[in-house]
Amino acid sequence: MGKPLIASSIAAPAFFGLNTQESGVTLQEGFALTADNSVIDKQGRLSARKGWETISTTLDGVAGDNEGINLLGMANFVDIAGTATQLNWSASKFYKGTTALTTITPTTTDTISAGNWQSATLNDHQYFYQRGYLPLIYSNESGSEEFQSYAAHTHASAGYPSANTVLAAYGRLWAADTTTNKTTVWFTDVLDGHKFTGGTAGSIDISSVLTQGMDEIVALGAHNGFLIIFCKNNIIVYSDGDNFQTAMTTTSLTLVEVIEGVGCIARDSVQNTGGDILFLSSAGVRSLSRTIQEKSQPMRDVSKNVRDDVIFALELETLANVKSVYAPSDAFYLLSLPATSQTFCFDTRTQLEDGSFRVTLWNSIPPKSYLAVGSDLYYAQVNGVATYSSHQDNGSPYLMSYASNYFDLGMTDVNKIVKRVSATTVGITGQTFALQVGYEYKPAVFSESFTLDASAVSEYNISEFNLAEYTGGVLVNDQSSPAQGSGNILQIGFTAQINGSPMSLQRLTIYAKQGKVL
Repeated sequence: MGKPLIASSIAAPAFFGLNTQESGVTLQEGFALTADNSVIDKQGRLSARKGWETISTTLDGVAGDNEGINLLGMANFVDIAGTATQLNWSASKFYKGTTALTTITPTTTDTISAGNWQSATLNDHQYFYQRGYLPLIYSNESGSEEFQSYAAHTHASAGYPSANTVLAAYGRLWAADTTTNKTTVWFTDVLDGHKFTGGTAGSIDISSVLTQGMDEIVALGAHNGFLIIFCKNNIIVYSDGDNFQTAMTTTSLTLVEVIEGVGCIARDSVQNTGGDILFLSSAGVRSLSRTIQEKSQPMRDVSKNVRDDVIFALELETLANVKSVYAPSDAFYLLSLPATSQTFCFDTRTQLEDGSFRVTLWNSIPPKSYLAVGSDLYYAQVNGVATYSSHQDNGSPYLMSYASNYFDLGMTDVNKIVKRVSATTVGITGQTFALQVGYEYKPAVFSESFTLDASAVSEYNISEFNLAEYTGGVLVNDQSSPAQGSGNILQIGFTAQINGSPMSLQRLTIYAKQGKVL
């Protein structure tokens, strides 16, 4: 009598996200060794990320002239009337708009040749800072558009720093990191971002509070009424002690603590998520709240499951090019490392038991920076502004892939003969999908391709208000195929071509027979 089939299912594959840090054979079932071009959706399923689509079509009224302008950054300016204007920049120029771009030229004595600006909004003015350049001010306070350096702005005071990092918080503008001074934070008068002298304007020199030699300020942040100064190897926290009743009172600024041994290495990695601040340290992506709670354990970080991958990528990276964004509507933090064409996507909905976030990897998107505005996520890229939308990359399909941890079906000393594999997917129909099986820690030796079943149903067979949620219908697909090969250690995975339609992975199952005892 033949031996019965042994079935092993992975429900909600990659529910815990990517884990390349631990031994693949000892991982929990919910981890993945590969999770490319995907996100963890709100149901906990591994789903295809959205694609990107260029929306800029004209420059200064000429169709197609936007091609090749190579945007590097973006900011959202909202004037006193509530009118929003998107401001964008390349290495040498500024533009406003999204679909139709218009060149705007600041009045400044600088010849601009670098686009590493950081921008902040305060009291109906947009401020731009970059080390080695005069800071710029964009406004329409006079009833018409003005874009000029501090030196040209009629209301600006003397004493403004040509800083590299800027923050608008607690009714003031805060700036730091000039070419000649890495330890001073300058702040403006209340609600006057161009007044660095007079009133309650002033500065903080952090050199006297550092206990282990000098350090350099990299970025600034604000959280729970505290001013956060991110240095390369320290984090310094200040408060005014009044529980933030109005603006921060600079005459009563008090040092709360210096967190030693951990800092921020990339200015544009700092993102406020509402309840926390995430930032990139030399040991990976960290949470400010966890850093404060666990400052005695500096190696703990929210990226611990992909820590070595992040650190390796950083060895090849120019830190000024590292960009990030927090997208509230999608509840993810994206960290882009362009030298290796990698974007790590951290799901911030929940933390795992060890405090880390679930993470997936995007390896085929080209943004130079990001901007989240409400429910919209914009990319700065070579031909202008793009949006995070649809399920194509600017009209082309992309590959989503998954590979499980290695497993032995609970029988460590028995060869397994794989007979069949199956997958349950949720998504629009007609996409190509390939199931794969690998043995003994080697690449997949079996692969079977499918085209997901065609159907015209709505999600869960219900058309709400007689309208299908997705054009073409959403279908739960069960695909099954005979398999071949055998081994002691198994791995199951898939690749799917995402071409205009969403897809989520619900379950993978492998059926095997017990072979000889090893």
